[in-house]
Amino acid sequence: MNEIAEGDGHIRTLYLRPSGVGATPFLNLSPDEGEMGSPALRDWIREVLAAVPESETGTAVFWNDGKAWVVLPPFPIEEDRYADGNDVSGLEEVYERDVTVGVVLLRMGRYAIGVVRGENLLASKTDTRHVKNRHRAGGSSQRRFMRSRDRLIRELYDEACAVTRRIFEPHIDTIDCVLTGGERQTINGFLKRCDFLEKSNLPVMKRLLAVERPSHKALEGIHREVWKSRVLVFDRAE
Repeated sequence: MNEIAEGDGHIRTLYLRPSGVGATPFLNLSPDEGEMGSPALRDWIREVLAAVPESETGTAVFWNDGKAWVVLPPFPIEEDRYADGNDVSGLEEVYERDVTVGVVLLRMGRYAIGVVRGENLLASKTDTRHVKNRHRAGGSSQRRFMRSRDRLIRELYDEACAVTRRIFEPHIDTIDCVLTGGERQTINGFLKRCDFLEKSNLPVMKRLLAVERPSHKALEGIHREVWKSRVLVFDRAE
């Protein structure tokens, strides 16, 4: 945000909700309506938006004649709006929210479950469970190994799901969303098997928190990942 605030030249701002419904009306304005710059500049911003990954939290775009900054915030932008100037108030509103997040960190053989509000860890539980490493032998030995490994993975998922329920339920009315961290394939398998999360109707966000080793220490610092934005910078070709 500091780089955006200090950007050279006249900066314009566009906030888009997750659906992105506001982009077309704003960018179709003529130069004297909304002062969004020349048609060529607006065409470039369209190209920038087309290059931005789909965001479940919306998009904030800041640009001048030569550069665009795209911010994908940690939590949803709630209003489409344009500002003829450098307006970071929409991002400040996101960062100032009082959000409670359920966190599931999971890798093969280890999990850490917690409830986080701001920088505070309200509840947590971590544990390990043995899961066999991959087996390179072939034939019947390989098949027996895979059956055993699949069973151990299911048991890991079921145990982590039971702990998730135990940790989340006392806070179920205040949890705004669930964020997961770990290896994508492992998390996807867990989400498919954990009935509690499906029945709870808690929204599970798609983004994956970066965590190398699920642990209590990881949970104590996970708020930094929870509140992290992604910033993309685009330079306009001369």
